Amino acid sequence: MADPETASLLQFTDESFLLDAYALHGRQLIRDFHKTLEPVSGIPGIPTLPIPTIPISPVLEEFASLSIAPVGILGAGAGGLYTALILEDLGIPYRIIEAQRQVGGRLFTHKFANTTGAPYNYFDVGAMRFPQIASMARVFRLFDYPPLNRGNIALGSKLKPYFFENHNTFYSYNGVTVRRGEMPSEEPFKADQVIRDTDPAPYIKAGTSAIVDDVITPFASRLLDDLDNGGTSGWEYMKSFDKYSTRAYMSLKYKPSPSLLLPDQSLPTDVVNWLETFDKSTGWYDRALSETVLEAIAFSWQRPGPLLPPTKWFCIDGGAFEIANSMAKYVRSRNPKAIKFNHRVTAINRQLTGIEVVTNGTDHHTFSHVISTIPLPVLQTIDLTGADLSPMQLNALRSLDYGPSVKIGMQFKTAWWTTAADRTGRRLNIVGGQTYTDRPLRTVVYPSFGDVQAGKTTTLIASYCWTEDAARFGAMIDKHDEELRELVLRELADIHNVNIAFLKEQLIEVKSWSWSHDPYTMGAFAFFGPGKFGNLYTSLTTPAAGGLLHFAGEAISVRHAWVEGALDSAWRAVYEMLIVTPALWRFIPKFVNNWGWNPEWNLGTGLKSDGPDRLDNLVLKNVALTHPELFEEVIN
Repeated sequence: MADPETASLLQFTDESFLLDAYALHGRQLIRDFHKTLEPVSGIPGIPTLPIPTIPISPVLEEFASLSIAPVGILGAGAGGLYTALILEDLGIPYRIIEAQRQVGGRLFTHKFANTTGAPYNYFDVGAMRFPQIASMARVFRLFDYPPLNRGNIALGSKLKPYFFENHNTFYSYNGVTVRRGEMPSEEPFKADQVIRDTDPAPYIKAGTSAIVDDVITPFASRLLDDLDNGGTSGWEYMKSFDKYSTRAYMSLKYKPSPSLLLPDQSLPTDVVNWLETFDKSTGWYDRALSETVLEAIAFSWQRPGPLLPPTKWFCIDGGAFEIANSMAKYVRSRNPKAIKFNHRVTAINRQLTGIEVVTNGTDHHTFSHVISTIPLPVLQTIDLTGADLSPMQLNALRSLDYGPSVKIGMQFKTAWWTTAADRTGRRLNIVGGQTYTDRPLRTVVYPSFGDVQAGKTTTLIASYCWTEDAARFGAMIDKHDEELRELVLRELADIHNVNIAFLKEQLIEVKSWSWSHDPYTMGAFAFFGPGKFGNLYTSLTTPAAGGLLHFAGEAISVRHAWVEGALDSAWRAVYEMLIVTPALWRFIPKFVNNWGWNPEWNLGTGLKSDGPDRLDNLVLKNVALTHPELFEEVIN
């Protein structure tokens, strides 16, 4: 895998430009936004930035950094720590402000106090799996970043296979439970009893997977065609339905392909609900259609034709927290005082000579720039009256949706899902994979880390749920923990056909977590509603506070719910900061040489070994169109 310290521009970007549907979506959103800003006479003056050539000498670089006021980074999660890595590499001083007592944010791994199964007595409360696909290129390069693989830091060696599927897991719907690898040819889940507003027979015969795939295919295949031929017609087609939720599109616009032998009309309400139950979580289809399409592509949707090799998935040995921990170790080895813990940001104010961050209501910190990776719902609670956000930016903080998510981790004495037998005497023999159900648990995730084949990892994500399912479970956490534990054990016993008394005897400890109830996140991940990838989203891709406050985080990327989104948005925020500060332009060559271009923010048409054409550089163009005043002195 490429070394970010030496990788050429083309090594870093070719695959992403060719195969990354997320990047295509991001580029086109920004291009559309720019069309609303460009004056009739053309684009206003855009300065010529330094092209990536030989970086400035280490001596000059060290001298230059002495005169630069520190950059404030708000949040020590994936985005904030990645920002610190970039600034450390460039030699630009920085300070991370973190509200909690440790790094990680949503890279959160809970370790149970009991040592049963150690060192694998943990589960990932937040991010937990990483598909090796083009749209996740930056996070995989982070795993191999040399400073994170030296001395006592060895992040790359912690990457382990993640078992996404297992034939011995279950589907359990409408009171019927079937092993994944033993699905009968006839639909077993009583669909005819939940589809009552139409004749259910043709829909049941077609099947949920085929219908959902038929809904997704016109969009996903066109997007992939765009990537093949360099066009944008597929994206324009998806954009034409941007105001539709997945549910609205299925109910009002979708027409089944003739091969499915379904009525030539949009889907009845009961059918849509039936599909959502098996495909996603309750209420998922009420969010943007584009979110559903991009999620399908990320989770290995394949266009019609020869089957491609299955996507390889990975997890982190020791938990995803090790990603944050590795970055923090390196950053603190370079500067032991790089991170201020237990400092909650309470206000941000623009000043004549910089930007002020107030923490805990009393402590004042002055920076040259601030890059905020604070989740948007939390950022909205901070006093921003002195930060000069635009009305659209303030509306975006309030309106952009975050989805709820709950995980309930359980530690047992044994890995009973692997080693135990059910009531009939049949061994369960589940190694990795997931069970899906319409019961309150919705998804059970079996561990992939440690010696799972031998059944030595005894922690289980007993429930992983989103949207409405998570909101209901979340209401019980920390208020009705005893009832919640009983409910989860009962559901596990029923699905796996084992005695609840056996599970109660096996249980050691429970850890339940609702991201919506966490005051440091107020939601699990960005999950936009219809139309919100328009002006609301794009408003936060530009700075506030006179070019001194820059927004980052997975919400300000199209790669929602992925660590990759946090990293890509951090890249854009750092580059934006360099662009709006002529005194920092000298760092641009090294920035591009070491950290590459971002396919969300370059059209690819002018890509060459020494950098993109100015008008292909969407970050530069974005700032020039939204804040031309920042370049007046440079241009004039």
